[in-house]
Amino acid sequence: MFRNDSGNKSLLNRILFYIPRFEREQDQNQSDQFDWFRQSNYTEPIESSKTADEAKQPLFDSYYDFLARADSLESQMTTIGSSSSFTSAVSLSVQDDLSMLSSLIDTHLQTNLKIETSKPTAIKSVKLFQKPYYKEKIKGQEVKVTSWRMKEKMKTISAALVLCLNIGVDPPDIIKTGNSSKLMCWINQSAPQLSPQKILEMIGAELHKQYERWQARARYRLCPDPTSEDVKKLCVSLRKNAREERVLFHYNGHGVPRPTINGEIWVFNKEFTQYIPLSLYEVQTWMGTPSIYVWECSNAGLVVQSFLNFEIDREAEFKKQMEETETTVSVMPNFKDSIHLAACASTELLPQHPDLPLDLFTSCLTTPIKTALYWYVTQKNSCQLIPGLTLDLLEKIPGQISDRRTMMGELNWIFTAITDTIAWNLLDSDLFQKLFRQDLLVASLFRNFLLAERIMKSFDCNPVSHPVLPSTNEHALWQSWDLVLDMCISQLPQLFDSGGNQIGEFVSCGFFNQQIEIFELWLKLNVSSEKAPEQLPVVLQVLLSQQHRLKALELLAKFIDLGPWAVSAALSVGIFPYVLKLLSTQPKELRPLLTFIWAKILAVDRSCQAELVKDNGHVYFVQMLSESDVEPEQKVYSAFVLSTLVNDFPTGQKSAKKSHLIAVCSFVLTDETTRDYANVLLRKWICLCLGLSWNKFAEARWEGVRNNAHQLLLKLAADAEAEVRAAALFALGTYIDAGHDKEGTFEQAIEIDSQIVNTLIKSYDCVFLVRKELILVLNNYLNRFKLNESNEYGLHNQNKTNIVFSKAVATLLDLQNDPYPECALLARHVLSQMLHAESQFESAKRKLIKQIESRIVVLSEDKCHMDTGLVAWCSNYFLKPLLASHGPDSDQPLPVNRQIDLYSNEKLDQHCKILYNYKTRRVPHKWTQPSQMEELVQIQHQPYPIHVKFNPNNEQIFVADIQKNVTVYDNLNRTKLLSFSTILAPNSGAKQSAIIRSFKLINTQHEPIVLTGSDDLVVKFFKPDLHNMKQTQLITAFTAFSSIRESTVEAGLIVEWDETNEMLMCAGDTNYIRVWDMNKELYKDYLTGLKSCVSSLSCGDSFTIAGFGNGCVKLFDFRSSSSAVGIVHSDSASSFYSSTPVLHRTGSMYESKHTYSNQLYAHNSFVLKTCVHAHNNTLISCGILGDINVYDLRYMKKSVDKSFNNEKASALECHPFNRLIAVANSTKQNESIKIYNFEGAELSYIKHREGFMGKRLSTVSCIDWNPNSNEILFGSFDNMITIFRKKDNQH
Repeated sequence: MFRNDSGNKSLLNRILFYIPRFEREQDQNQSDQFDWFRQSNYTEPIESSKTADEAKQPLFDSYYDFLARADSLESQMTTIGSSSSFTSAVSLSVQDDLSMLSSLIDTHLQTNLKIETSKPTAIKSVKLFQKPYYKEKIKGQEVKVTSWRMKEKMKTISAALVLCLNIGVDPPDIIKTGNSSKLMCWINQSAPQLSPQKILEMIGAELHKQYERWQARARYRLCPDPTSEDVKKLCVSLRKNAREERVLFHYNGHGVPRPTINGEIWVFNKEFTQYIPLSLYEVQTWMGTPSIYVWECSNAGLVVQSFLNFEIDREAEFKKQMEETETTVSVMPNFKDSIHLAACASTELLPQHPDLPLDLFTSCLTTPIKTALYWYVTQKNSCQLIPGLTLDLLEKIPGQISDRRTMMGELNWIFTAITDTIAWNLLDSDLFQKLFRQDLLVASLFRNFLLAERIMKSFDCNPVSHPVLPSTNEHALWQSWDLVLDMCISQLPQLFDSGGNQIGEFVSCGFFNQQIEIFELWLKLNVSSEKAPEQLPVVLQVLLSQQHRLKALELLAKFIDLGPWAVSAALSVGIFPYVLKLLSTQPKELRPLLTFIWAKILAVDRSCQAELVKDNGHVYFVQMLSESDVEPEQKVYSAFVLSTLVNDFPTGQKSAKKSHLIAVCSFVLTDETTRDYANVLLRKWICLCLGLSWNKFAEARWEGVRNNAHQLLLKLAADAEAEVRAAALFALGTYIDAGHDKEGTFEQAIEIDSQIVNTLIKSYDCVFLVRKELILVLNNYLNRFKLNESNEYGLHNQNKTNIVFSKAVATLLDLQNDPYPECALLARHVLSQMLHAESQFESAKRKLIKQIESRIVVLSEDKCHMDTGLVAWCSNYFLKPLLASHGPDSDQPLPVNRQIDLYSNEKLDQHCKILYNYKTRRVPHKWTQPSQMEELVQIQHQPYPIHVKFNPNNEQIFVADIQKNVTVYDNLNRTKLLSFSTILAPNSGAKQSAIIRSFKLINTQHEPIVLTGSDDLVVKFFKPDLHNMKQTQLITAFTAFSSIRESTVEAGLIVEWDETNEMLMCAGDTNYIRVWDMNKELYKDYLTGLKSCVSSLSCGDSFTIAGFGNGCVKLFDFRSSSSAVGIVHSDSASSFYSSTPVLHRTGSMYESKHTYSNQLYAHNSFVLKTCVHAHNNTLISCGILGDINVYDLRYMKKSVDKSFNNEKASALECHPFNRLIAVANSTKQNESIKIYNFEGAELSYIKHREGFMGKRLSTVSCIDWNPNSNEILFGSFDNMITIFRKKDNQH
């Protein structure tokens, strides 16, 4: 019997999580290690019929039986997990063991720990380098925007209404039935009291009136029963007046024969004695393009076919004529710019329903609501189903089309929404924009054409269009339309009395409320799809209603928040003109939604800036930014919108200046106590907005001077957030580059620029994003001194600026060797351009450039794009979802097994990662008695290793060698997983002699990060790709110190990482320790008070221990006002000094408690290593002569009276949990590794490698302990990496 193993793996992971936790708790309480097991090895009665004595049987015979069963299960589950089949199963015996193990865990949790058993408590740990600029490339995201904006807006300004009716005379090829309709344009043709001519005039006037509903400003010309000459005159006249605009040609041929296969329609002679053929070729010539044609006649599809064939012929003739005359035209005429709507196919006759008009197709196009009502009533026999309903009541439907509160107005509103929705869902974007958005009359006709297709097909007629549309008559939304008609029709008998007077009020059918609910439901359940819901066009129509506007905007905001594709979909529907018009409204409840929607739109399509400025929409956002009662989050959106309006758009810059944008932005940055200033995003986007507003616009720069904007930006250049600092430098860079105008002289401008640059170059930033912006600031500053910048340049005193100029060049020289490749390359481009343009500088500066020419790494003269991409990258923020999270709950735990991509799957929650990290789960056993060591792994590595580190949560070891390479090995199968160099281009040739002095493996709870510190004073952070084992990412790199001092004893760069506080301590050949807060990415310097170099650093909970080259050891508490709060010191004469003050531990804080006169021993040699053992409040220090001291940190007092080991040492490391010290002795011919406990007792040693005639150890260069076991890893000068462990117990 088998069952699936997914639940089993979850149980096992849970068990493996809790075992080490219980063991550590017992160890901290100093009680028997097995107490928790003994207390939990019994279960309560499961069945009430059993007594407690009967049920309380032990689950396991012993603790070792329990561990053995767990080990066995893990092995079996590993085998299953590594199999290729995902349907692997385990036997029932394995399932029983899992249940027993889990039951024991539950019993202990419920009775002892009193916490929830469903989910283990997560261990608090901090992910490092999660800020966006460490995880993304600094460039704008490429967004594909569908073509929603028409290339050109077009109007149908003229229309020819050609009516060939000849009322009273039927054409010879049409046979009318006896009960055929007498209606034409809803007018009875057979009215006996009216003459045919009068009826014709009435029909023409009615058709004119119907068309005017859709385009009132067009000029309509009637042409009743015309001759060919009448048609020609009318068409030529309309085309002449229309010029490049569209002209409508409406042809009603109910009174003439059907069109011919030769491409002819029929008109009359002057005497009305015969029918005259009119060639479509002639009509095409007279009408020109662009044009739209409506063909109301039988066989109308034949007209369209012939017309399109003539277009092809005309184009061919034109090209042939051009070739014969050898002439060319700049613009080829578009002979095919015609649109056609035909009533039926080429072989079909028009229907003759007695209750519907003869020109049913035209009625659908011009009076769609009335036609739909009549057709629906006749089709459904509604007059029989609804008491009191008659066709006459349909003529009395209350209201006007323009009034959406009435029945007629709501029907038209719903009809527009439905037809728009059908078209948007079935047509491609370009065709939809051309037919439904470019021309108001064309859009109306095509909406109504969708109804015509449905109605005409019910009579076996197939309307024809060009461009061809997909079939729409069976779309599901037509059922919603039928429901709306049914609800409205059923109200008609109650609205009117017997005399036809209205006595009731129309009740809305609730269509839009239903569609909004559907749309809202889609947002909740279908966000994983990048296909817009079909109800999106309905939301556009709902915006027209003030009653539903707020809800519609809310849903629209949620929709476009899904991503750029959603914004493109909304724009393609036609949302833009509506939200643009809404900016003129004042209701405050709309403000947050409008600003958000506009931010989303401009993030996707920046071209909207032109329309926004044209309609003075920027004033709305400037006002939002200036008002104090607006939430900072809303001001962020406003600042982004305004930044986009002025970004590379001079018209927007001028409009923003007139609206006092710079003054408003400066005011936001003035008061640091406001909630606006406290918002990081707002500070950043205010800086970017200022920088873009005066970019290449000198007038705006001087408005910034009047508002003291540059001083405010200089203050933000030292902000706690790196992105704000970068934005401030960007703004200052464009400020300098803006130049000067008639308002300020060059001398005034350059003085301000020099003050800015002189301030910025005094500090160093560890974030490459900021350094890149600084390079551009310096580039703009250097360019200000080119002679073509100002004709008055030679008249000014240059002494004041030469000093700043030389400092700027010196800073660029340093930055050309920046450890971060992008910064170095950008600085080299700047210096190379300066060198190539040397002749454009005045003599003093040319002399300076000549002096440093040899130090410049010259690049080619290819023009470098001096844009860091900061603005575009920051804009990416608005492309991401910003509102409440969509979709299912992300907190649900995921199954964890060995196949899961832990290092790239962002959806794995912290709980699952912790379960994985406890794969090597047990705390190492205490080692109190002497024991031998056995060799586990031996790997040859060339060149020789200088640093080794265990990855405590994986079977991997990290190795740094003498050639600045880092290699990762799998220590189970001894294979190399990946290798990378810490020297990266373009600095691959610089300072090759600098070796890696410090090597740390950090962030191991999540994604292991390699930290290196080298002799060139550079700190680098690498993230190896431990999933794909491919490219390693350089997260960041920076220079720890600007300079060092010369010393007889050199330590290189010593770094220590405080993971709890995210602090990086850097020291070495300096008289201070530099502490980098890697959260804020700022630093502070603390004097050491000694002339000697710092040789070792080690961190405790809230303090740092430093070892020095002269043998001193100092304790620093960086929270106190004093830089050094404790000192352990001895001079060359071995005289001893007391520590003042002495520190006492109170929780995690240190307080000055007592002063002791004890003489504390330090080292008489270079301090090789200091280790803080936090679990035991112990400090271990070792000198290069091998003397090891152990101190109690609670009293800063020696724990062991005498030092031990006392052999020349090359490396030392303390176990993170156990009280163990491993020291590598480098005495010639006596190289060995010795293991001591904290009392100085020797527990083991390693002198030879294992095997027959095992080789003696070479000098050991580095050591590391496995935190999860008593395994020791070391590298030696004989190019070997070796792992030993305690022989009697692997833990």
